Amino acid sequence: MDSVPVSVVIPAYNEALGLPGSLPALVSVMRRTPDAEVIVVDDGSTDGTAAVAEEHLAGLEGGRVLRLPWNSGKGAAVRAGVSAAHGESIVFLDADGASDLNDLPLLLAALEHAEVALGSRRIGGRALRSGGRRVGSWAFNQFTRSLTSLDVADTQCGFKAFRGAEAKLLFSLARSTGFAFDVEVLSIARSMGYRIAEVPVTWAEMPGGTFRVGRHTPAMLVDVVRARRYLGRSGPAVPARPAPILPMPAGPTAVATTRSPLSPPRRPRPTSVPLAVVHEPEAAAR
Repeated sequence: MDSVPVSVVIPAYNEALGLPGSLPALVSVMRRTPDAEVIVVDDGSTDGTAAVAEEHLAGLEGGRVLRLPWNSGKGAAVRAGVSAAHGESIVFLDADGASDLNDLPLLLAALEHAEVALGSRRIGGRALRSGGRRVGSWAFNQFTRSLTSLDVADTQCGFKAFRGAEAKLLFSLARSTGFAFDVEVLSIARSMGYRIAEVPVTWAEMPGGTFRVGRHTPAMLVDVVRARRYLGRSGPAVPARPAPILPMPAGPTAVATTRSPLSPPRRPRPTSVPLAVVHEPEAAAR
């Protein structure tokens, strides 16, 4: 299969009830981009997730479902989807619909300036989260910063974009299969000198979900330590310069109408908000 402009990978585990609320909006957006690709990765679900996904993707030419034979973890599901994707840009998006799809063009536009673009709930003040989840996120971020070279505000938002070739390389090197796979992927990106942009996104906490603090947090902490060990074998991480602040388009309407609404604009229009924070290493190992 030839390359396509953008691939969206959605890891899904027992999301048969949630996908009908999130997939139709995504399909509607992706239909406006010729040859766009949507891959739902069924991570060994037992509730008919794959069948529900196939039903909602049936009208989208680039839509397909990839089934894993057993539950392997979110990191493994995203890695499988990235491996199967053909996009010049590859996005992964949580299945719960917590992220606002109006921010997708902003993430893609940020790839004009960086190899990796992160949706961030901790900058811009546009995230609606419970107090407990906010505190937990802050604590995990502090732990991550203390053990790795990452200086980003939000490693765990399930809305990230990568240049296609870089995504393939990063996920092929990653080993984590659980919820903290983001930390490993981003740590590898930093050690390789890739630029990482953070884009404020609108995000609303959704009820339900498969993440459980008591069950998954210990494994996440182990994954962070393991990511540090992997990076230690390949040498010290590249120090970062102060992060420049780049103006981004104000929203989807700022994207040139002569191009796909999901394609990053070649010359983003200057505006005061929102802003992308780009963390640029001293020496990029391209």
